[in-house]
Amino acid sequence: LAGPVVAAAFAVIAHEDAEVRELLAGVADSKQMTTQQREDLFVKLTSPNFEGRTTWAIAEASVAEIDEANILRAALTAMSRAVSALSVPRPDVVLVDGCNRPPELLAPGEQWTRGPKKTQEDARKQPKLLKWFAPRAKPKVAEESPQATDGVATPWRPRRVEAVIEGDGRVPSISAASILAKVYRDRLMEKLHVKYPQYGFMAHKGYGTEAHMQAIREHGVCPEHRRSFGPVREALGLDKEPEQRPTGNIQMLLGAARSTGGSVENTSASSAMKVENSLGAGSAKAMWPEAKEEAEEEDGDDK
Repeated sequence: LAGPVVAAAFAVIAHEDAEVRELLAGVADSKQMTTQQREDLFVKLTSPNFEGRTTWAIAEASVAEIDEANILRAALTAMSRAVSALSVPRPDVVLVDGCNRPPELLAPGEQWTRGPKKTQEDARKQPKLLKWFAPRAKPKVAEESPQATDGVATPWRPRRVEAVIEGDGRVPSISAASILAKVYRDRLMEKLHVKYPQYGFMAHKGYGTEAHMQAIREHGVCPEHRRSFGPVREALGLDKEPEQRPTGNIQMLLGAARSTGGSVENTSASSAMKVENSLGAGSAKAMWPEAKEEAEEEDGDDK
């Protein structure tokens, strides 16, 4: 109900490095770890000792951005910011935890949300129909130049962005990104607790717990509360539309994997998105076949 949405990206550069492999072997789904375990891994994942062998970035989308768009779009925006902030070389492939992909990372015309099943089925049939109406001579289309056009630089985009269902438990780099985002946001909410101690942000981190709701009833809302969320709107005496699911924080992880010859080579784990206010990115040397499953095969598991 309060605070910005946070996204993190983690990518591996030195795929064969023994220390990097050992580092990624120790990560796991952040939800399954204790606070101290996440804190310890955060220190290791961000250690200067791995500079040049891994790269990471953390980004936010503000409360104002959440209220202006919605929590999902704000979370996707934070993810794209985190991936774009990775140091060069950036990943060729970005793995996103969940069903949706950040629109800013996609080429024009690509669908960022999985959409209903019927839409997916229609899309699969479309190429078969189009072949009967295709022109005999395919018109030549000028290739997009990566160079600046009319003084405006072409935005960087990864070659491919894939959604990975439950990626934080499947792809180590996504797990790493999840830890970075979770710890960063927890620390941020602890700072807000110092500023607004009456709300108990230190304990619930902005989620809609009963203690948090009681604090809102007693003290009203503060500037860090999301006005687009139902309980906050109700406390302000506003109409309840549009009701955004008050899942609290959308933790989006973003997993990035370096690709070679068309096959994804996860260098060790990286970015992926997840509903709870975080995001991550990364890569790992061994192939992770789970990351290549088609999202549409797991219908309805939208985080």
